[in-house]
Amino acid sequence: MQTLFGTFPILLPGVTESVSSYGLKKISGKIVFPTGGNATYDDLIDPFGEVFPAPQICTTVSGLTEITFDAYSDTGSGSGVFGIDVVNLSKSFTHTAMVTIGNNPPEPVTYNWTITEIWVADSYTERKVLASGASSTSLQITPLTLGKKMLDRIITGAMPFSGFFANQLTVTWSSVVSSITRRNFGIFDEADIVSSAVATIA
Repeated sequence: MQTLFGTFPILLPGVTESVSSYGLKKISGKIVFPTGGNATYDDLIDPFGEVFPAPQICTTVSGLTEITFDAYSDTGSGSGVFGIDVVNLSKSFTHTAMVTIGNNPPEPVTYNWTITEIWVADSYTERKVLASGASSTSLQITPLTLGKKMLDRIITGAMPFSGFFANQLTVTWSSVVSSITRRNFGIFDEADIVSSAVATIA
């Protein structure tokens, strides 16, 4: 049947398009055709991507069948954002030494002290599209090299007065993928992949 907009089935004007910060494109539109007809509308939707969720179907006041759909596709143009984590590191130490107090014989004295360091470290959240069937544990993701800086060091307790003893922490930093959060859109997932700096105290 020929109409003002063409032959049924018809993709109505007013198709909307948006792309998320993850690179997932969403196209929304409406298709109409005579109710009871054997119209095939897949060819009108397929160029826009994968439909999710199932199209909504209703009958208009004019007796036409109207299908409303959302279709998704991956543009490959994800994004990312840096954040800051505050990391508190702490380790306790102990040492026993023979100490002479006054004219008394040397006696064992135990010293206990704790070193606390406060650091700020970068984190990075990568926003991208993944195939919904891809397992998070099998993804090949290389964490970024992240910056870090010590803000303060606090020593509490009693340290020996002489000798070479720890007055700062020996810290090794590494970057790891600390979390992956996914939201599903049919065959696609929007994923937040967070890389964090992790400290190991020797």
